[in-house]
Amino acid sequence: MNSLSVQSQSADDYVLMEAIAAGDPTAMDRLYNKYSGLLLAVCQRIVNNRTDAEEVLLDVFWELWRRASRYEAARGAPVTYLITLTRSRAIDRKRSSKTGSLHQVDIGEMANLNLPANQAADNPGKAVEFAEQGALIRSAMESLPGPQRKALEMAYFDGLSHSEIAAKARLPLGTVKSHIRLGLIHLRDILRKG
Repeated sequence: MNSLSVQSQSADDYVLMEAIAAGDPTAMDRLYNKYSGLLLAVCQRIVNNRTDAEEVLLDVFWELWRRASRYEAARGAPVTYLITLTRSRAIDRKRSSKTGSLHQVDIGEMANLNLPANQAADNPGKAVEFAEQGALIRSAMESLPGPQRKALEMAYFDGLSHSEIAAKARLPLGTVKSHIRLGLIHLRDILRKG
């Protein structure tokens, strides 16, 4: 996937967010169809339960529908907003259910955000796009310095809060926050060049 197509997708996402804020259900359908597979994969990695992940995903899109006007484009791309919102709601669900321990995710499988088989069969183009995005994310993650990569893995794929990462890694909270912030900045730069 070249950077021009990523930029045009991103511009389209901003338009969709504006339309959703104006109450356009077609825009909501388009955004859901575009990102539900990715967000479900993020959710499942955190809650470890497909049913819970699907419920969280519905909650995320319901919240988006009701509060789309709160989205601030200056704070990040719509996909970043959706991933952050999904991650937050999945962590909330994980904590409220108190089921199982958070699992470790290998760097090689981290960005394996393939569409579920039924969605891939229905839309092979989207499956290819997700596979390309997954490969780009894997490559970008592998190029990060170790502490930044590990902090991002623990935050976004293990579902740990910053405080939990600090305790588990035996690092000061400020250091963990710095690793995550710098890692996200590096990822953004790498993916923009992508």
